[in-house]
Amino acid sequence: MTSRWNNPTGGLAYHLQALRRRGTLWAPCVREIARFLAAWAPPEPTIVLVGPSGGHCLDPSFLRRFTRIVAVDFDPFAPRVFRWRARHLLAEGRTQLTWDARDHLSPGRDGFDLAPLRALLEAHPGAAVLFCNILGQLPLLGGDRDPAQDDDAPPVGSYEGWLLGLPAALTGRSWATFHDRLSGPVRPRDIDSSKLVPWSSSEALAQRHFAPTDDPRLALLDHRTSVLCRDAPRVQLAWELSPGLHHLLEAISFRAAP
Repeated sequence: MTSRWNNPTGGLAYHLQALRRRGTLWAPCVREIARFLAAWAPPEPTIVLVGPSGGHCLDPSFLRRFTRIVAVDFDPFAPRVFRWRARHLLAEGRTQLTWDARDHLSPGRDGFDLAPLRALLEAHPGAAVLFCNILGQLPLLGGDRDPAQDDDAPPVGSYEGWLLGLPAALTGRSWATFHDRLSGPVRPRDIDSSKLVPWSSSEALAQRHFAPTDDPRLALLDHRTSVLCRDAPRVQLAWELSPGLHHLLEAISFRAAP
């Protein structure tokens, strides 16, 4: 089981960084996420936020469209920070917030398993689902990818296998995700968040948006999300997490019939 207090997907250091940088370094990406979510506009009155942390990347105007928010995050600092950021929205009394601090995502003894997430979804059958920049962080909680792995038929327990099964678990409901694809010390170039683009492999993505280099100090981290929804168009976003650390994000959305 992943530690709630000390894990690479969040924690106190992340919240402190967000408080310092959300209105400055993070602001361009936060605005583009808000635009992406406004265009998504799911019809469901309830939304399940998976991995929202303190809501640092979420626009309250988007959350205001829902009568019920179920926030799912095991970070012990996240509920208080989220409630503080959403205090004006919650004070209006039209939106109910429920917090689920259980761990539905971390790999177990046999690796990644969709069963805990399926149980969560079954408990909220009429809800839209938003994965809040969490899918690219989950591989950090498990083992490394086998270099010989076939991502079209990944082994049971692998993160790629978990990710390939995710869309089927979400069938019949609106869902969306914004998540890391690549990150490193170089700013990605030619990112236009106003346009939908087709899927690209990690290699093609790196060639298109980063200058070629053999310098190991400029190496990119692949967040292992390339297998997700290869047939779906997506939006690309650039996020400078901290000075000199840049992330190329992708955002994908599906909308259920009203």
